Amino acid sequence: MKIIVPSAGPVPDQRTAGYVINIAKRLNAQLVVLRVLMEKETEAVGEQSLSLFIEKGKKEKVPVIGILRRGDIASVIIEVAEEKSVDLIILGVSRGEIVAEWLNAEAMEKTDIPVLIIPKWVPPADRS
Repeated sequence: MKIIVPSAGPVPDQRTAGYVINIAKRLNAQLVVLRVLMEKETEAVGEQSLSLFIEKGKKEKVPVIGILRRGDIASVIIEVAEEKSVDLIILGVSRGEIVAEWLNAEAMEKTDIPVLIIPKWVPPADRS
């Protein structure tokens, strides 16, 4: 099984990363972490964002592939999900954030891959 999780911002939330790594571990899945760079962001910023997932994956023995791309967020998520033949898309959502603002509902209709929404205020998932 393969799971893709897009990472937004230069530093992903540690609780969300831990929660996603725990899901991948329990499902014996490979995790594809996608960082879509904004127009003026450097690759170094993107690599920093990916490193949290990669480090947590190593610690928990979860295989993690980090990918940097540029482009429209929703389109890139779907493109990479299809390229990597993922089985599940996991999205983190902040309080008050409407999913349609981050990944518009139209994009979710363009793929048959299931989408799981994880609130960013989930409790830590460092338990086995």
